[in-house]
Amino acid sequence: MATSSMLGTILPVIFFAVVLLSGANGERCNTSSIQVETFNSGIMVSGGDMVFEVVLKNLCPCAIRNVQLDARGFSTTVDVDPAAFRADDGGAYLVNGGEPIPSMATVSFQYAWDHFFQMTPRNLEVDGQC
Repeated sequence: MATSSMLGTILPVIFFAVVLLSGANGERCNTSSIQVETFNSGIMVSGGDMVFEVVLKNLCPCAIRNVQLDARGFSTTVDVDPAAFRADDGGAYLVNGGEPIPSMATVSFQYAWDHFFQMTPRNLEVDGQC
């Protein structure tokens, strides 16, 4: 009897979890699965520009790849590792060289400018079957 009651409670929870993870259109992950935060490091480089650190986190339960960010007007006075962040086609910026970013993993890079740039997720691909 207790098993039947427990299943009656657990099955709806599992059902709703699957529905939430799958999304309304059957896709498990989209640009809202990417968290992008920019932090002022408090470090100033020659010329007076502040160093900002950008941390991108994959909140999707799957690995993602070919992550692109919009970063209109982006510029920097220090080199940014192109394997972490580089200009891509169509005004977008490719993160992690397009390589997979595991679930809950982060990719970070730094740039320097007199102000921070708003960066928003533009595109991604789910890596393989998930």
